[in-house]
Amino acid sequence: SPDGDAIGSLLGVTLALREMGKKVDAVVDGGVPDFLRYLPGSNTVQGKLKRGKWDVMISTDASDEERTGLAGEYGRKHSGKVVNLDHHPTNTYFGDLFLVLPQAVSATEIVHRWLQQMGHPLSVEVATALLTGLVTDTMGFRTNNVVGATMGICQQLMDAGASLYEIT
Repeated sequence: SPDGDAIGSLLGVTLALREMGKKVDAVVDGGVPDFLRYLPGSNTVQGKLKRGKWDVMISTDASDEERTGLAGEYGRKHSGKVVNLDHHPTNTYFGDLFLVLPQAVSATEIVHRWLQQMGHPLSVEVATALLTGLVTDTMGFRTNNVVGATMGICQQLMDAGASLYEIT
């Protein structure tokens, strides 16, 4: 049952890496839920893995291996390294590299920080995916972990072209 943060972080990473010229296979069990199919790149997300091998697998918004589903299980077995990108305090730190920030309001916040650190400019497509995760995981900025920096990220994503109106 992937939510807006799971799909937003998946697509944010996928789209940004593709913009960098990387070959990326995006997968989530069952594909993108209907209510998130408006997201750019959602039509490129596969609903299952049958074959393949990867240098790196990036798991987004999953606190443990079980939550990565069948696609995650297959991906871990067929990838050289696994990056665990998550914001849940219950994260089990599976994988090889950890981008786990329990103080973040969403996995999309972590993707945003990562892209900033790399100096990657935000396209409207990436910004839309990331803002979707930020909005959904904070229930429209109504959770108690929303801070001023959260609103600053929202502003940056909107400045890059993401429409808060359309997402909400």
